Amino acid sequence: MLGTELQTQTVFSQLRQQGLPFPIVQLNYRLSPSQPFPTPVHDVLRGYDWIKEHLLPKRAIALAGRPQQMSRLAICGELLGGGLAAMLALTECRVGQPGIVAAALSNPLVDWVDFKGDLAKTVTTASAPVAFKAASNALTTELQALRSKLFRKPEHYFDPFASPMLFLRSPGGAIPAAPPDVPTDDMEHLTQLNREEFRYVSEPAQEEAKPLRKTSKRYPSPLLGLRLPAFHIHAGKSSSLLFGQAEEFTRRLRQAHVRQAGELEFGRKVLDEDEIDEMNESERREIAQREMEARKKVQLSVSQDLGMWDASPEGRARVAEMAKWVSDALR
Repeated sequence: MLGTELQTQTVFSQLRQQGLPFPIVQLNYRLSPSQPFPTPVHDVLRGYDWIKEHLLPKRAIALAGRPQQMSRLAICGELLGGGLAAMLALTECRVGQPGIVAAALSNPLVDWVDFKGDLAKTVTTASAPVAFKAASNALTTELQALRSKLFRKPEHYFDPFASPMLFLRSPGGAIPAAPPDVPTDDMEHLTQLNREEFRYVSEPAQEEAKPLRKTSKRYPSPLLGLRLPAFHIHAGKSSSLLFGQAEEFTRRLRQAHVRQAGELEFGRKVLDEDEIDEMNESERREIAQREMEARKKVQLSVSQDLGMWDASPEGRARVAEMAKWVSDALR
């Protein structure tokens, strides 16, 4: 469990009500301007290794080439913790070894790169589009300010371990250039301005670079030996930005499940309409069946409010729904 103390205790009580016989552990991680990324990633991975080493039951008979531990793990998290939980679920799911088989996420922050893009177009209430847009813009500004404090360099939030969405697609933008050195005195500032003016006059004009498109990635590669876990994702429509991330993350996870299922070769990335039209009826039925299975593997639950795991009646109901799903996934 990755979340606040109140969320953790609420989740723990709901999981215990499901009668689960296994231990429930809270993973604490450090994250502040003095302990920025990748510190929380390292803390979560270290805690996960500790759980595997000390809490998973061991086999009675050790055989060469077979992992000593045996168990099925589930992870849950919200907001920043949801992003870290998604990172762990996508990377610690190796076939034939103890690992994560289920991940429950609430409003996960899975993309630190793009806080705008198409998310601003996600207007969820026709009667108050201006209010939703203002709230989305305020959250975008707040997250951009937070990003500058929690990441020392832009390449750190372009890392898929910080932005798990990037396991499944390209970032859709280039890593920003490093800021120029700040002049220490007036003379150095004047010299810097002269250099920039010389460059502007002497160098030929550069064509404006075309914006990079977000393209799907073929993850996980068969060479990695990973099997994607099941996901239960909850999102609240009152935050168009977080809802947009959850919706896209769900869609791309389903695509990844479809690719990984079975032996059909789906081409470079996702099949487009023309490629599907060229298939015969049995192949199209098989794809439709796999898409239906992917929707069961990756579920998206939506509420009209922010949709948090909190102490409100609605929040407790969401936690109970998540706890029931986790218990079913582990049984």
